[in-house]
Amino acid sequence: MKSCLKLLPLAFVALGAVSARADVVNKLDGYTVTAARALKPDCAASGFNDIRIAEFEQGVCLFHKASRSAAQTQAAFDAFRQAQVKGLPPAQQNFAALLTGIMNCQQAQADLSRYKASNNNDLMERTRFCRDRRVSAADFGDVRWDQAFFEYETSSQPNFSLDARLTEMATCHATVLDPAFDAECGLISNVSENEINTFVDEAAGEVIEKYFAGVESPITAMFARKIARAEGLKDSATASIAGLKASAGEVNAAHDALNAAYLAARDDKIAKTYNNYRDAILRANTILDEFNRWKGGLFITSEGVNLLPKIAARVVEVNEELSRVQRLGFRARSDTLVDGVRKTIDARAETAKITAQLCRVYFCELANRRSMEQTIRACRRPALAGNPLCITQAETLRSGILTVQFEGQKTSDVKALCAAAGVDAGLTEIGLGPQQSASCLAAMP
Repeated sequence: MKSCLKLLPLAFVALGAVSARADVVNKLDGYTVTAARALKPDCAASGFNDIRIAEFEQGVCLFHKASRSAAQTQAAFDAFRQAQVKGLPPAQQNFAALLTGIMNCQQAQADLSRYKASNNNDLMERTRFCRDRRVSAADFGDVRWDQAFFEYETSSQPNFSLDARLTEMATCHATVLDPAFDAECGLISNVSENEINTFVDEAAGEVIEKYFAGVESPITAMFARKIARAEGLKDSATASIAGLKASAGEVNAAHDALNAAYLAARDDKIAKTYNNYRDAILRANTILDEFNRWKGGLFITSEGVNLLPKIAARVVEVNEELSRVQRLGFRARSDTLVDGVRKTIDARAETAKITAQLCRVYFCELANRRSMEQTIRACRRPALAGNPLCITQAETLRSGILTVQFEGQKTSDVKALCAAAGVDAGLTEIGLGPQQSASCLAAMP
């Protein structure tokens, strides 16, 4: 997990959003979040000639409140919505979309917790969860990463960094925005039993009135035709039965003669089989008696020593050993060890999942053929001069070798890291086409 978190800032640097400065890049102004404005106790935005900028800065400050109240959250929402509709620069609009997506995700998580606490019975909480989840996904979708020239100034304050915001967004995609909740939000309320009974009664009444009531109904006419046909078949069947009875007398006489011959032959063969079976039973009983005598001497040695008492004594020792093992709690210790191993395996699986998501965002979105020019332009900045994930003018990775300090310096090839996380090798190439990029992002874990 630590190595994956080390990868987060490196991978998202290539997004063109992390290291943007206040200069003009491709005619788009950047935006930097400063602690002096974002961490003010009263969040009063002063010193701005543009009221829109002042409202936006106040919303940023309210978002960074450690224990934000519901009123402060709503005020931040209002400020960010205004930033997105009043014509602020793209950097501020994109940053506002990111923060509103995170706040809606947090509200959806709280709604989901209350819904689960009600044993999935509070439908209003489920509705709120689906609404906040849908709005959060829309906000994240509004972020134009090719114009996301925003960053945080370096600060010692906890969670005051762009890495923290991107981690929160990734957590949202792994929890409340997980596709597993799509079916939960697509359900509709079941029709009540009374409504079902009323509907069935009305439908049945209409069918009975149309097809069964009255002498002129289609069903009555059909039954009259069937009765006339049945009477005709009855007369024909009576004549046929009389003929069959006459033929059956002849067949029965022939059967009686053949059956007498069959019974004589059968009884002769059965008598022989019975005699053979009786002889076999007698021999089997003799063999079983001999076996029982042999089995009775298995626990007696050649010296005439009976081993059964010693075996009984060993049973007592085995029971004492079992009691000792239970008293010392060996099973509880082994269960604890198994739980620890399981947690380690789960942590590795989560790390691999996040790594696969980052790899797909980088290769399938930022390094595809459509975004290639913007990514190359972002990599020309001095701050990215040594970034191994940057793309050169020749449309190749600068090095692709990631270096981290974790229990010593370690390096890893980004393609090998993505392959280990389950990403197909064909998707870790620079310049993927639109169809490959779409299928790659559609398979996001």
